[in-house]
Amino acid sequence: MRKIYIQIACLVCILQTVQSKVWLPSYYGDHMVLQQQTENIIHGKSESNKQITLVTSWNRKKYITRSDSQGLFSFTVVTPVAGGPYSMTFSDGEPYVINDILIGELWFCSGQSNMEMPVKGYKGQPVFGSHPYIVKAKESRQMRLFSVKNEWSKELKDDVEGEWMLHSSQNVGNFSAAAYFFGNKIEEELNVPVGLINCSWSASKIESWIDGETLSHIEGVDLSVLKENDFGYPNGTPTLLFNAMVHPFRGLAVKGILWYQGEANSNAPELYKRLFPAFVSQWRRFFNNEDLPVYYVQIAPWQSANKDELDWAIFRQAQLELLSQIPNTGMVITADLGAEKFIHPPYKIEVGERLAYWALAKTYNKKGFTYSGPIYKSYEKEGSSIKLTFDFGDDGLNPEQENIVGFELAGTDGHFIEACAEIIPATNMVKVWSDRVQNPVEVRYCFRNYKLGTLKNNAGLPAAPFRILINK
Repeated sequence: MRKIYIQIACLVCILQTVQSKVWLPSYYGDHMVLQQQTENIIHGKSESNKQITLVTSWNRKKYITRSDSQGLFSFTVVTPVAGGPYSMTFSDGEPYVINDILIGELWFCSGQSNMEMPVKGYKGQPVFGSHPYIVKAKESRQMRLFSVKNEWSKELKDDVEGEWMLHSSQNVGNFSAAAYFFGNKIEEELNVPVGLINCSWSASKIESWIDGETLSHIEGVDLSVLKENDFGYPNGTPTLLFNAMVHPFRGLAVKGILWYQGEANSNAPELYKRLFPAFVSQWRRFFNNEDLPVYYVQIAPWQSANKDELDWAIFRQAQLELLSQIPNTGMVITADLGAEKFIHPPYKIEVGERLAYWALAKTYNKKGFTYSGPIYKSYEKEGSSIKLTFDFGDDGLNPEQENIVGFELAGTDGHFIEACAEIIPATNMVKVWSDRVQNPVEVRYCFRNYKLGTLKNNAGLPAAPFRILINK
């Protein structure tokens, strides 16, 4: 019996020690990355009314605060320029140390299944060209990966399930492909540590990633469903993913947002045109940066119900129009990366690298390269032909002196005819015409659920699908 009593006493001591140790959200852990030269508000919990200290190894600074009646506390910590590894030591009487912290560039990556799709691919749906990256992955590389476990909640949560992973073959293979290939390019070009947080859920709708206060002002969003307690489609229900998977990151400074989502909202493009600006604005407030860059991916060509129907084309048009409406955003064009039979196209290396082009040019101010495919800018009518001008084509469009595949014209009868199209040599302009359409009133380029065109710029980046009406 004496031995049992001793064991019980030891267990009680252990439990008391565990309870007295400082608690922090899971993403404050070994191997983490903090955004350089920013303020981070670190929230934690201990016993009530207790003095808490924090020492940051990069400057040997000691922070002191006191927990409130519920044991809650916070520190505002300033990070230095990129470097590491460092440590942070918290103590409420018992030390809690976070080791191997890197300071660098931290990106928050979210969306649905095309963001969630891992580097190794889904079963039967590969990521083309990814295997060599998995094989050569080294833990010593200054890239760190954090994946948030899928969870939903009606209430705001303070933590997520996940942990920071080193850059090993296994961890790379299981991480978001679009996010990884973005980070891979950023780390190569900047030569600083890079941290990636993958916070995505397959088939999720954008409204599930937005808070209730923001959604309450948007016509067309039904918040009455939140009166229920059981949800058959939580990842499509307003607020539930924001509450559980995003809110726990409050106070964390990030460099920017990567967003690959839209397939689940493709049946309601007009509503999406209200939701996406609200999403961007709310997340910028949440991450305490009104100028936070947001780079998103246009949904790729896919047959959906029928490759010649227009529902996905109309949604892509909405995404294209949003690009010019929301400051400090960028859109990856995927017109050449679709898979007719699969909603998960296999070209995630290209998606990630094109996201990186936007970030390198617009966020990191790297000069001397083209970071987007051609985007329609304006038109001029010349008799029965239309002359189109494109942004991101000043260095040249191609293929020159060939018919450009993908253009269609419609006259006053509304019937679309495959059109002839040629680049005006050494310009950023394309002439479009058809002998069968004498008075064109609408021009389309690759404006179908699944239609591949040939217009690119000299950087090899594809033109964005679009449609325009021609004034009489």
